[in-house]
Amino acid sequence: MSKAKPRYCEICGAPIRGPGHRIRLEGAEVLVCDRCYEKYGRKKSGFSIMPTGREPRRRPVSAPRPKREPKPYRERPLYTEEIVEDFAERVYRAIQRSGKSYEELSHEIGLSVNDLRAIAHGYREPTIKEAKKLERYFKITLIERVEEEFKEKKTIPKDYEPTLGDIANIRIRKRKK
Repeated sequence: MSKAKPRYCEICGAPIRGPGHRIRLEGAEVLVCDRCYEKYGRKKSGFSIMPTGREPRRRPVSAPRPKREPKPYRERPLYTEEIVEDFAERVYRAIQRSGKSYEELSHEIGLSVNDLRAIAHGYREPTIKEAKKLERYFKITLIERVEEEFKEKKTIPKDYEPTLGDIANIRIRKRKK
């Protein structure tokens, strides 16, 4: 008589004594020893996608929502705000006209003394936010609007079917020799 081939646990690798146990673990049916059977559960009779003890929730079917019409696209003029080139001269003259010190002005405007001094002497350009504060306080213009030309977007025809080349970015690698 031939001896039976020993079977091993598919989880821990220990030899299985006796018939072993079949359990379902993460969707796979595995043969396990008594110790792993105690850890990972009892034999599962059937396979279900739903967790045990729960029924799928049935939602009442409601009438389909009417599609909203898209809002008409309004073309807005595109513009950018830029600081004028002679901002330093304008700010410096305004400070001289006010007759106040940099410390007093910095508290009233809301900028630091160093920032105010650097802008007035032209060491750095003010940000748009800083320029608006200076404009409001001194009643001078430091920001000018620059209109940009409107570029019409390309429209895709409704009967267009995209190809792989339209969607994918294909890279061709050179082969090593």
